[in-house]
Amino acid sequence: MRAFQLIALLAVGLAAVSAELKRYDGYQLFNIYPTSEEQAQFVLDLQNDDELDFWYEGRDRLDILVPPHRVQGLSDQLSTQGLAYSVPYNNVQTGIDEELRVMAAKVKKPGQAIDYDNYNTLADIHAELDNLAARCPPGSMCQTFSIGNSVEGRPMKGLYIYRAGAGRKTVYLEATIHAREWLATATHLKITKHLVDDYADATVAEFLAKYNFRLIPVANPDGYAFTHTGDRLWRKNRRPNPGSTCIGTDLNRNYDQEWGTSGAATTACSETFRGPSAGSEVETQNTQAALRQYGPDLFFFVSFHTYGSLWLIPWGSTTTVNGNICKYANDNAEMLRVANAAANAVQATYNSNWARGNSCATIYPASGITMDYAKDVGGVKYVYTPELRGNNFVIAASNIQPSFLEVWNGIVATFRALE
Repeated sequence: MRAFQLIALLAVGLAAVSAELKRYDGYQLFNIYPTSEEQAQFVLDLQNDDELDFWYEGRDRLDILVPPHRVQGLSDQLSTQGLAYSVPYNNVQTGIDEELRVMAAKVKKPGQAIDYDNYNTLADIHAELDNLAARCPPGSMCQTFSIGNSVEGRPMKGLYIYRAGAGRKTVYLEATIHAREWLATATHLKITKHLVDDYADATVAEFLAKYNFRLIPVANPDGYAFTHTGDRLWRKNRRPNPGSTCIGTDLNRNYDQEWGTSGAATTACSETFRGPSAGSEVETQNTQAALRQYGPDLFFFVSFHTYGSLWLIPWGSTTTVNGNICKYANDNAEMLRVANAAANAVQATYNSNWARGNSCATIYPASGITMDYAKDVGGVKYVYTPELRGNNFVIAASNIQPSFLEVWNGIVATFRALE
């Protein structure tokens, strides 16, 4: 009887959440495969259409989320241009519904506020950071910290694992600057748990003995909270834009480093809106301040994103405003050496394929991004942006454990390459 009641309660909770969330019935994901510069430019020009949401822009293909009333029109346009395309998801809502069903059945182990093999709310994640701090590894000290509050007043909360001693370097890992990238959040949390709970593991023990860790699983707390209550596919922060009905700025285009020079939109309704000015968003300001403060002591910095199986290095910008010639750092070869070690280790985990290299050249130009600010202004020599596994933002929770394993191997390889 109690099992039946539990199932009934879960069903009611799922129905309530489903009713509140924006629905994506009939939305289709197009995978488009240009074979010439002209075809690629035609597709990229579609970014000016705010009804089309670009999910992935690689040198191999471009993915666009298309609302139902635009499906036939876009199909006709692509056919006229001779562009090959496929539609792997013809109803994105199906995946969201399944994700919600799995979340409703999550199981939290005693002493844990989250299910590490499922997706979790912001409130539960923040509660679990407190739990992690309380079960700190022997020999280390742990405390939660916040680099500041979001525009809606939520803390940008993290876990600091450290030991006393002069000259110790710090590793800074953040995730979820783009709210809908839930696998990045979950992968980050698994890494954090591994550092705390698996201190008997020889590799973990070695790293805890040598380095401090600043770990922030959700760098866009308002946006992430909204993906659970309003729109599963929300990307930006939640600050209203004066003079527009469209809310939010793409925080990963808002940093005060080459701001607005390439790969960032000027219209508030765009998913890549750069904001009204460089560093205009409070979340950006908080992270910038943290990077200026911690940067000189950072061993390396990683910002987790999804998706595409990529291990990226600076720069994201181009040599001229809105140009197509990518900028390369003076130490590009050294950064690439370490990125290759990381990506090779990731690949070896499940025999997958990961591209690696300069962000602009490997995927697309993008200015005002976290990674570039960390290197240029924060002064961190080794900075990376992994775009995690998958071909969709709504990726099954069964990918969390393999994502953790392969990304952890990449992090370990980064340590080894820098020693």
